[in-house]
Amino acid sequence: MTVLKSSGDKLLVAINRETAFVHVVGRGTFKVSTSLKRFSIAAVKRRCSRFVVDLEACTAMDSTFMGVLAGVAFKMQRAGQGEIYLVNLSTRLQSLLTTLGLDRVMRINLEGSTPSEFLDSLEMASDFDETDQESETRRDRAETMLDAHEALIDVSAENLPKFKDVLAFLREDLDKGGP
Repeated sequence: MTVLKSSGDKLLVAINRETAFVHVVGRGTFKVSTSLKRFSIAAVKRRCSRFVVDLEACTAMDSTFMGVLAGVAFKMQRAGQGEIYLVNLSTRLQSLLTTLGLDRVMRINLEGSTPSEFLDSLEMASDFDETDQESETRRDRAETMLDAHEALIDVSAENLPKFKDVLAFLREDLDKGGP
């Protein structure tokens, strides 16, 4: 697959029949997480039974991004719609996901082990649409961050000590009418 060059972090997305595709370029962080959340909501509404996240061009992920992925997995499971697949995952990113227990709620495919059924669609990543991050407010991002960290705790109670201060800060900030 051709790795897309970018001056910044972005998500390229597409829906092909029952499968939603996300190609992460650069870092998967809180800056692109609201876009990921919005796209996943639309994909679930369209009854996508698979959500494929291509991490070939992803250089790093933060807890917000991983929490949004966990939230997507939970939404799909609750709707009885299917699963989330992470493909072209480096061992370093796999380690991050495993540390938070995300390997329990999604299918992990390391670099070179992408299921063949996804290869043709992923090859067309240059034809995907870029998500809109310009319309996001600071409040949207704060709400996404809160939801994401709550999802991480839903994945594993062991994550609570890691994120309890983040949750407290975000809740307090939102309650005060912050961002």
